[in-house]
Amino acid sequence: MSTVRRIATGAAVVAAVALVGLAVPALAADPVAATLGCRLYFSDAGTGTSPTSWNDTFTLTQSPASPAAGQTVTVTLAAAAGVTNGPVPLNAGDVPVRVTVAVGGAQTGSVTLNQTAYPASAKAAAVPLGPISATGTYTATTAGTVTLTVRQVAFANVTATTYCSATGDRDHKAAPVDTPITLSSVVAPAPSGSPSPSASPSPSASPSASPSASPSASSSASSTEATTPAETFGPKSVTMKCKTLSTIRDWTATHTLSMSPTNPGYGANVTITYTFDNGGKNGPAPITAGDLKPTATVKLSGAQTGTVKLAGPAYGAIAAQATVPGATLTGQFTAGTPGLVTLTVADILFDHPQVDTECNNGSDPVTGPVDTTIVAKFTVKSTAATAAEAAGQALPKTGDGGILPVLLLWGTALLLTGAGALVVLPARARRRAAPPTGLPVRE
Repeated sequence: MSTVRRIATGAAVVAAVALVGLAVPALAADPVAATLGCRLYFSDAGTGTSPTSWNDTFTLTQSPASPAAGQTVTVTLAAAAGVTNGPVPLNAGDVPVRVTVAVGGAQTGSVTLNQTAYPASAKAAAVPLGPISATGTYTATTAGTVTLTVRQVAFANVTATTYCSATGDRDHKAAPVDTPITLSSVVAPAPSGSPSPSASPSPSASPSASPSASPSASSSASSTEATTPAETFGPKSVTMKCKTLSTIRDWTATHTLSMSPTNPGYGANVTITYTFDNGGKNGPAPITAGDLKPTATVKLSGAQTGTVKLAGPAYGAIAAQATVPGATLTGQFTAGTPGLVTLTVADILFDHPQVDTECNNGSDPVTGPVDTTIVAKFTVKSTAATAAEAAGQALPKTGDGGILPVLLLWGTALLLTGAGALVVLPARARRRAAPPTGLPVRE
């Protein structure tokens, strides 16, 4: 299964890990027993639902233990016990972990820690999820005492994200409160003759955008840094394989991949836009309006790594044997690190309530997915984003119709009391259902 379908298949959960040793000496605070409050956010929106608590013993470490100004510091958050999965089996990689750590004292800013592949293996219902270790880096800039404080933990399931911060029931996504998980270290002056570092920590790359992640405050680069032309893709004809149930067929369409802004400062909210002029040919039965929705996964590489989920509005009614219309898909992420960023369309999914069609460059797009050749590039400046870039632009609502209330019902009904396991509606069950009369089979 591709990343799109694997992530949409399991439970959105919270978990923790034993401390992972570092290769070099690290400064470690004493383990802290703490209770975090959590809420579940379907489609990563709203103020959250299904409040629960996460009780664990947390340890925050950094390496090197006593950095000098100008050094890169690796920060790791671990937890000792973890939680138990809910009543729905969970696939490997269903819930990437993202942690926001506030930096205070001699320098201020934030660091984003990530574990992109969590859990490490598939998990059955009602079993421990296993280790989790989230890491990220920042640049020490100013001599003096620096304090790191875990502010927010997010478990970024594509269907429903769980946000956690200090104990209590609140909107943990929009209004996180610092946890008691902290670490202090002393930064030594830079060695004589070393160049001056930038004024704030450099956040690590994030696999998916987090509204709470704060970009670093400033840079030594000039605010008049030159614009670097972006390399958008297309419009260009591309042929890839699509699979519906056991049927695999070619799909040829004209594709375009672009981003806005095209040369932002770090901390900018970047919109990715992906279009194709047709969705292939429908099968022998009509598709009901609203039943078919186009989605895509775009991989980030280069200066920033991770994935961004794109979505377009649901299609109207499609007649039997008719060509599925083209679509425009959009998604957003925060540019976290200066440098060249590559965008690669990894997978396109035509999402149907009972049976999906998956398209990419693999000979079998479901069991052996391969990234497409649709690739675009742009450069993030070493200067901070303008206020307009940081605000980004509002994306059109794609509309979940009647699906969101069902997800909310499942997420509430299947919450394990005191276990901190949050559940979303599994899509795998929909795959196994009998084909609808309007199955979008390619011909």
